[in-house]
Amino acid sequence: MSESNPGNPAVEQWIQKRGTEVAAPAFSLVIPAYNEYRRLPSTLMEIIDYLDSRISNGSLTSYEIIVVDDGSKDGTADLVRKFEKIRPQVKLIQLPRNYGKGHAVRLGVLNAHGERVLFADADGATPIAELERLSKALDEGADVAFGSRALLSKETRVTTSWMRKYPGRIFNLLMNVLVLPGIADSQCGFKLFTAKSARFLFERQQCDGWTFDVELLYLARRAGLCAKEVSVNWTNVAGSKVNLLTDSLRMLKDLFIFRLRHRAVGPNDYASVS
Repeated sequence: MSESNPGNPAVEQWIQKRGTEVAAPAFSLVIPAYNEYRRLPSTLMEIIDYLDSRISNGSLTSYEIIVVDDGSKDGTADLVRKFEKIRPQVKLIQLPRNYGKGHAVRLGVLNAHGERVLFADADGATPIAELERLSKALDEGADVAFGSRALLSKETRVTTSWMRKYPGRIFNLLMNVLVLPGIADSQCGFKLFTAKSARFLFERQQCDGWTFDVELLYLARRAGLCAKEVSVNWTNVAGSKVNLLTDSLRMLKDLFIFRLRHRAVGPNDYASVS
């Protein structure tokens, strides 16, 4: 058999050896994107500049940015490909149709390789520098750290409109009563996980819609994970695709589904994961 034949054992061994020499990134960032051609560029530039600066000062060794294009029709995928050409850390996953934000985030996280995994919204409403606040929570022992727009803090500021604020408060109240008492804000799109907790939670999370955040936090609580809510800076960015007024019934139904779906999950499930 010729040495150039792909079936040559020596070739296969060489490929496998070289594959194991590729180090996993220290940090993964997942961005779900649906028709985000206009809002995504500034977010990506801010994120790349910030992460590059952390590498320059030695506080980060490597990173990857996974953008999951959830069936966009506006050129979002082509935009991300431009970033891919100049930054190998940027990776595009393109879905053939719109499945929902929960599906896109789940797919991105399950394809991430970082020791820590953050998912963030494409609009950049939460500045990427808020990663430092969440990272501190993980440094102190948390398995999950999630940004909050509702926790009061002198160090952070939230800028929003009443049309976003009050429907969200109503949903959060229902969530507190039905599944997650004690959490001020489940829906902020800025959540950080250890690799272990990310794998555990997203392999079990099933919701494709907007309430996937609640499902993740409910799973974390059922499994006994340490999940810490952290106040972050946040600014409302025009163009949100979620409408709590029109989507409220579907989101309310999801809360009951989560209680039924994950009733058997307990601390032993997470403790048994290596």
